[in-house]
Amino acid sequence: MPDPKNPNERAMFVPLHRRNYVLGIINGILVQSGNRLLDPMTMLPLLLLRLSGLTWIVGVLQTIIIVSPALPALFAAPWIDTAERKLPIFKLYSIIRFFALLAMAGSVLAGAYLGGTLVAALVLVFFASWFTAQAVSTMAFMDIVAKSTPTTMRGSFWMWRQIIGLFLVLTVAVPFIHYMVGDNAPADFPTNYGILLLVAALVLGISWLVYFQVKEPASKPARHKLPLRLHIARGIRFWRHDPRYRRMVRVLLLLASAGSVGPFFMALAVQQWSFPDTAVATFITVQILAQMGGSVLQGRVSDRLGNRAVLVVAAFVGLSTALVAVCGAAFAPLGGFQVLGYGISYRMLVLCLCFAGSGIYTAHIWPGQVNYLLDIAPERKRPSYLGFTNLFIVPVGVVPLIFGWLAQTVSILLVFGIGALLALAAALLSLRLHEPRDALTTA
Repeated sequence: MPDPKNPNERAMFVPLHRRNYVLGIINGILVQSGNRLLDPMTMLPLLLLRLSGLTWIVGVLQTIIIVSPALPALFAAPWIDTAERKLPIFKLYSIIRFFALLAMAGSVLAGAYLGGTLVAALVLVFFASWFTAQAVSTMAFMDIVAKSTPTTMRGSFWMWRQIIGLFLVLTVAVPFIHYMVGDNAPADFPTNYGILLLVAALVLGISWLVYFQVKEPASKPARHKLPLRLHIARGIRFWRHDPRYRRMVRVLLLLASAGSVGPFFMALAVQQWSFPDTAVATFITVQILAQMGGSVLQGRVSDRLGNRAVLVVAAFVGLSTALVAVCGAAFAPLGGFQVLGYGISYRMLVLCLCFAGSGIYTAHIWPGQVNYLLDIAPERKRPSYLGFTNLFIVPVGVVPLIFGWLAQTVSILLVFGIGALLALAAALLSLRLHEPRDALTTA
């Protein structure tokens, strides 16, 4: 049992709000489906490559993913810390996200008139707007989750969101993607991708409407909203005085850097090895099946062993995936082999292994880092802990740009090699993380 005098232990063992738990899972199912239609690891890199023909633009996309959440860390976290209710904040920024996605879809649908380079630039701008708004809504969302779900059930919470959502992706979204980008697509490029983005916006909009129906538990907000200067000083104190937080951020810095190689799997497939666009459906299917299996593993590991173990698994899976990419890019021949009468090329096998590793990694990294943060963050400072994590990993934003430049001017093999070294460092450091549950008082 938790010590009633210890606020951190009380926060880890909040009562379960079953309504919020179920609505959160339904929300996650729809989020998985909508996100896969504009997946930044497969669909968006492919769209940008086809629009611009530039490999380095994939690095820009990954940089946006890393850097854009930094502004909310500076300006929104103090406001969310002191807000009595977080649900109105989630609602407001979900609406902003919805219109950013509509603008992205509209830009692509107008691609025949605007030109590929301009459309690619607009997609990146609206994607950055969506991702920045998502960072704010996520801080509010995670505070509600932390108040509604005890730590020993958060692993299964993320597991059910992923497993059921990915099953829906596999049975509905992937066939739809294959139909929209195949030879018999109902519209030419880029209109077909614009339709995919429009459907994604509608599905995600419904997911957010579902979560609007939760009953938010009472908060214990911070008493005073800090000015920017003092808020930044608070973040520095987090780093200096909380060794668990400091070590976790270091692991995330390395994992985010190593994970930046992920979008270059598509560049290897379509630019180096000349795979057709329809192959993306195969890669997404493999990624989904691996993520479903990884989600089951993540849920069990998190609930039974703690979230340190989840991050350790993520680090070693990232290392294995990077090593497969290195060996494949260096040595995979043109030939293939037969399995039960079906021909499989060596290069397709390499790419499927890479996307399988990416799926297992994805199943672990987000739940692992968020749940670990929720375990160590004081309740009144929880949004700031989440926000400053985004801010501290901003330097990683330069890594995808370097990777993009190296892939364009040197070789993708070098990119994968550097990613493997970064993943190795992350794996070794993750073993030194502290498990917050070890400090719980038991009776």
